[in-house]
Amino acid sequence: MGARALYSVAALAAVLAAAAKASPEGSSSFGTGVSAYAFDDAAYSYCDAGYPVSQGYSAVPDAKLELVQVVVRHGDRTPVNLIPDDTTTWNCNGIEENIYLHGTDQPEKNSTGSFKQVIEIPTWNKKYGFSNQVWRGTCDVGELTDRGKAQHRLLGSQLRGVYVDKLGFLPSQLNGTDDIYVRTTHIWRTKNSAESLLGALWPERSISPEAAIPIHTYPEQIETMYGNTGACPKLTAIAAQITNSDQFQDFLRSQGPLMAKLIGILDVSGSSWRNSWDGYVDVVQTRECHGLPLPCSDRASAGTSTTPKCVTVEDAAQVRRNAHYEYTFKFRDHPLSQNYTRLAIGSLIGTLRDQIQDHIAGKTGSMKLALYSGHDSTVAPLLAALQASNRNMLWPPYASNLVFELWKKTDGSRLVRVIYNGQVLKLQPEFEWCDLNACPLDKYYKHLEKYIPTEIATQCASN
Repeated sequence: MGARALYSVAALAAVLAAAAKASPEGSSSFGTGVSAYAFDDAAYSYCDAGYPVSQGYSAVPDAKLELVQVVVRHGDRTPVNLIPDDTTTWNCNGIEENIYLHGTDQPEKNSTGSFKQVIEIPTWNKKYGFSNQVWRGTCDVGELTDRGKAQHRLLGSQLRGVYVDKLGFLPSQLNGTDDIYVRTTHIWRTKNSAESLLGALWPERSISPEAAIPIHTYPEQIETMYGNTGACPKLTAIAAQITNSDQFQDFLRSQGPLMAKLIGILDVSGSSWRNSWDGYVDVVQTRECHGLPLPCSDRASAGTSTTPKCVTVEDAAQVRRNAHYEYTFKFRDHPLSQNYTRLAIGSLIGTLRDQIQDHIAGKTGSMKLALYSGHDSTVAPLLAALQASNRNMLWPPYASNLVFELWKKTDGSRLVRVIYNGQVLKLQPEFEWCDLNACPLDKYYKHLEKYIPTEIATQCASN
């Protein structure tokens, strides 16, 4: 167990409060009102992440790049949380996939013509359908938007500028698929994000079937790119302990009036809306990123007038701050966070480590790039496991990109560099275990070890 987990709750709060005064970036001060949080979010945008830029990029001196692992959040999407009687219109007319199928006994080329999926949202008249349970337009729930596609095309072009044009590390043309490994979750927006990114990384790639890039996915029941509570019941138990802690309950109470206001406006209910800010981020930020009106309601709360109430821009900003705090507290700073993060994302961390080890052992062939397309719940726990600074623990924006580079020095030693949204990842000053501009591989391994489960099925069993 790492030294952090040995702190008592009171001792941890005292350490973090002291660090807030000592560090220019600040650190969260738990058990206080949200106004006392020291997150540096002045330049933060949930709607767009930063990107690697070739002009400001420099290679590690006296070293050769050997492997690049990229973990990304999908791009801009429609909401996943529905609110009653939503009148918003979402259009996804540009998100049409041409599908080609062939039997196993048929040639690997289209022989049946192409098909495309079209999302149809009828205007319900309650005669043959349900009352309005979803918005208007042509978008499915949680679907990647045109904006989301563009974000990953931009990311792909920026990665090309660094790793193809500047370093010559990746080939200019992808003539085969041995140089790349791609994995996404089973959810379509992560697949579409990867497709958009790769389409810009290699914009003139052949469309022949033999040039198709395999996109690997796990069945939902065994997914490891986010906290899989179905496969790991222990996660639910730990999350409940964290949520029920004095610090988190103090936090919820301090923000109780805002939460009550939002519950009234959105007309939502259930424990997930009372114990977490996740749903509010989803409802509010998806609309803000598209310049759509924030939700309003003319329903009267007890003891109030019938004047319509709306979510304000100030409310939305506070929702973001609350969400930053929640993610940081749950994944990084609660005494149970290390175990929570281990069970949530440790299998992926182990996969990334093993991939490096296999590369060094010559078991990965000519593979140079591994792309993992996931969610905010993929990126945030990884940042927490690395002990990222508060500035880097802000809720991961759309198309957030976490890049792990493996370099081999001329003396034979190896280094890892970690870049998040275009900048070398900065760590908490009080827990700075390595310089992630050039971290010795053995030191990198040692830090990751405590976040990699040994027997995940056994450790995930609820007791």
